[in-house]
Amino acid sequence: MKDEFRRLRAMACFFLASAWLGAVALPAAATSDATDLLERAQASMARPITPWRSQLDGVQDQHLFPRYKILEPNVRFWTRVFGELSEHQSLIHSMDHLDLVFLQLDFRGPATHLDEGSLRKLKNDEERKALAEVEKQLRRIHALRNTPEKLDAEHRRIHAMFKSHQSDDGRFLRAAENLRAQRGIRERTRKALEISGRYLPSMEHVFSSYELPLRLTRLPLVESSFNVDAYSKVGAAGLWQFIPASARIYMRLDELVDDRRDPWTSTDAAARHLRDDYAVLGSWPLALTAYNHGRGGVARGLAQTGGSELPDLVRKYKNRRFGFASRNFYAEFLAAADVERNWQKHFGQDLQRLPPVEFDVVETRHYVPYQTLMGLVEADETLFRKLNPAYRSEVLDGRLYVPPGHAIRVPAGAGTAFKVAYAALGTDQRFDRQRVYYRTYTVRRGDTLSGIAERHGVSTQAVAHASNLRVSSTLRIGQVLKVPPAGESRVVAKVQSRPQFATHRVRSGQTLTSIARRYNVTIAELRRANGMGRSSHIRAGESLRVPVSG
Repeated sequence: MKDEFRRLRAMACFFLASAWLGAVALPAAATSDATDLLERAQASMARPITPWRSQLDGVQDQHLFPRYKILEPNVRFWTRVFGELSEHQSLIHSMDHLDLVFLQLDFRGPATHLDEGSLRKLKNDEERKALAEVEKQLRRIHALRNTPEKLDAEHRRIHAMFKSHQSDDGRFLRAAENLRAQRGIRERTRKALEISGRYLPSMEHVFSSYELPLRLTRLPLVESSFNVDAYSKVGAAGLWQFIPASARIYMRLDELVDDRRDPWTSTDAAARHLRDDYAVLGSWPLALTAYNHGRGGVARGLAQTGGSELPDLVRKYKNRRFGFASRNFYAEFLAAADVERNWQKHFGQDLQRLPPVEFDVVETRHYVPYQTLMGLVEADETLFRKLNPAYRSEVLDGRLYVPPGHAIRVPAGAGTAFKVAYAALGTDQRFDRQRVYYRTYTVRRGDTLSGIAERHGVSTQAVAHASNLRVSSTLRIGQVLKVPPAGESRVVAKVQSRPQFATHRVRSGQTLTSIARRYNVTIAELRRANGMGRSSHIRAGESLRVPVSG
């Protein structure tokens, strides 16, 4: 009966994930949730934020983040990597059994006098040599596994490391074929903990607002080391390392804005992402693994193995995409959280967290040049950029305007001055339309007009019109097309002295902010029209009055 329950649960997880990936309803709801950030940001700034919590209660959430026996060696390994080993030390180890560390290399001496390029070359060369040597040793041990008396002292040392794996006749050969070098990141972790003070208070506030475990806010230690400028080789960006596909579900990513670069906006997105992973998969170990491997991938693994927990995937799931990183992601998270919780042990009492970044959040109703907004509070350019890091270069240099309805952060205490100065702007500094600006795209083999439009988040008709083509036109390799900005062609509704109203029936998943954006009105106008005060609570099926232009 227990096995049947697990099988049915795994199938349910798979079908739920498939429905989500099929973009039938959930992505639309998630997108609506993403547009609610401005309200959440304003609300969070209206309440005091408690200091970051350096000692999360390990007992309280132990049942939420279990320590599986099969992963204990992995957690110990990653604890060494995060909290003990220097970036100038490397471990040569088995990928399948992280307790099998065959060799430790130490480059701390050369690091004192070599330049960066020479040191990098030395590390790479010595790691390759060490991997080749250990592989050679393991293959010899495999050949003499039944006559260990013929082994020399070094080979006997390695042979003895496999005592707990004696029942596996192919253990030495498999280890030889699955070797890996891992460098320490102690220095990076220390710096990450110092930087984390800027963001952890607001991160904990956001996760608390979604009723999520606060331990999840330590995930950026694994993902980005709290580097807001982090960018991976697969295109993941920001503190939470969102890839473009996930980012477009949970935040704004277009020609104007890349919210992955914004530590506050991306934190809200990450909270909803993890919440949705948990809703589908039913446990935090699986949800965290899904954050790395993908929700659908984890659900498929459970369905194929008939499992219900992460250890089932670790033991049974044989899929080339479920590789070393995915198998170890949860163990890395546990280790990083442990190191952060016991930071005095690893880094001493002199580690100092940076103070939280403080700001006010304001709202605009027009298209406005970036430089104009910055000038309204006479903010230092570096500080204003730090508070609003999501804008693309086209916005920063004035080729495109800052769009309405996007959260603007100004220095703490400057919110009122901003509102007064914004209200005094003339029509030469705030506009009802986005600037006309096109990106160019050179057609490659296999491209279609609809495919190009979809990749840029615009309609096929918009690309065709901008490029003076018919929708049915055949494209040529090397042809240059004009691609307009995504979602920025609508006119912002003007304030009417005698407003008129339309009626909108709320659909499942919609928020007040998403409805306001749809009709080009402000959240405040919607609240006034419906007598809602500061409330944002709406229900599916409810009818709202929406101010519209006459």
